[in-house]
Amino acid sequence: MSPRTRRRVGFALLIAFVIVLVAAPVAFASAGGGSSSFGGGGGGGGGGGGKGFALYLIFRAILDLILFTHGLVRVAVIAAIVAAVAFYYLRRRAPAWWTERQRSGRARRRQTTQRQRKVELAAAEAADEDPAFAPDAVRAEAARLFMQIQAAWDAGNRIRLRALVAPELLEEWERRLDDFARRGWRNRVQPLGEPKVEFVGLKRGKDSAQDRVVVRIEARMKDYVEDTRGNHIKRSGRMGETTRVREFWTLGRRGSHWLLVSVEQGSEGEHALEETVAGTPWADRQALQDEAMVEGAVADAVPTGTSVAEVADLDYQGDARAAALDLSLADGRFAPDLLEIAARRAVAAWADAVDGNDKALLALARTDAAYALLHPEGGRTRLVVRGPQVRQIRIVALDAAATPPTMTIDVELTGRRYLEDRDTAAVVSGSATHAVKFTEHWTLALEGPDEQPWQIAQVGAPPVTA
Repeated sequence: MSPRTRRRVGFALLIAFVIVLVAAPVAFASAGGGSSSFGGGGGGGGGGGGKGFALYLIFRAILDLILFTHGLVRVAVIAAIVAAVAFYYLRRRAPAWWTERQRSGRARRRQTTQRQRKVELAAAEAADEDPAFAPDAVRAEAARLFMQIQAAWDAGNRIRLRALVAPELLEEWERRLDDFARRGWRNRVQPLGEPKVEFVGLKRGKDSAQDRVVVRIEARMKDYVEDTRGNHIKRSGRMGETTRVREFWTLGRRGSHWLLVSVEQGSEGEHALEETVAGTPWADRQALQDEAMVEGAVADAVPTGTSVAEVADLDYQGDARAAALDLSLADGRFAPDLLEIAARRAVAAWADAVDGNDKALLALARTDAAYALLHPEGGRTRLVVRGPQVRQIRIVALDAAATPPTMTIDVELTGRRYLEDRDTAAVVSGSATHAVKFTEHWTLALEGPDEQPWQIAQVGAPPVTA
């Protein structure tokens, strides 16, 4: 082989390597992942090496064309193949890949470092009352949890997982374990060294059951599926079994220890870097202001046993928001600001209930409305919302004469929103990698306790779209 040919072969190998590298998924699940992401990868037996074999054919075609064509024909054919491959593999992956690279760049690392300092300062203050919040203790506990959870998942030890993972999240994980078992598969996850743990979120509640910390975990893993014959099935699009994990873990309290409450993959959890840090139950100023406003509005409510119709003119003119403002002069609970508080609280409780306890959501919504938020298409799927932010609230209808009175609102939000198969963790619709703008259509009823007068009575949300 001449020097020129060797250079061309090297160039072909470089192209093929870049294609494989960039076409591969950016982030992967560790323990708790579903079966939907397995089935590709070259060799290893079992599971169909569709994508791996396709990449092999592409590489072989490029190599043959370099060796057996000449001149401009060679250049044109290779350029066409590379362009076609790049379009096919990168048209959907490239934006996510580029976004992930930006997030892991120098600016993002600087932001994470600054965030850690802020959180650790608040944690050090909290540790004066409770040593469990000490930064070193949180990082050590998170690393221990990570290693123990991977070992329990790898062994299929559900009893051990129950001691490490909150019941609500474990319910989802056990559905995935059942799905693996039906297929005759076993997901093997084996950390390669200790994980890197960054302490990036802290929120103390009024009691320890509400305490939360968030850690960002990075680790290298061996992650594959083993079938009944011992064959290894790799993750789709991967040529090997070694994967890179970048996850945000939310930990809650169980006595004096922490346990896993929620897991968010890579960019899904980036919102944790922007959320309020509360080292004491009184550090969340927004929450305190909301409580004060609700108390003032309830104090201005009509007397118990008196309807709004008895003290206000319900034959109002103008739009629903103007009508609500007029009614708020007679009953402070109709103030649009109170609707905003109710919506913000409901959105936060909704996001928490996706993986975690739905107690807070049920305190803000009727049972059927809460279920519709979490499972709009039935129990086989779940609607996942990550980092939702309220952008605008519009009062679109008001019925103050109803029993109880109702207001219908459109809540415009931004965040990640997608429908997920609970057994396989496959994304049915929507996107786990891109934040979108979406609108929720809720009917609120004035039937709650003084702490939360307006409750979600009915949900009418548009379908999730890709």
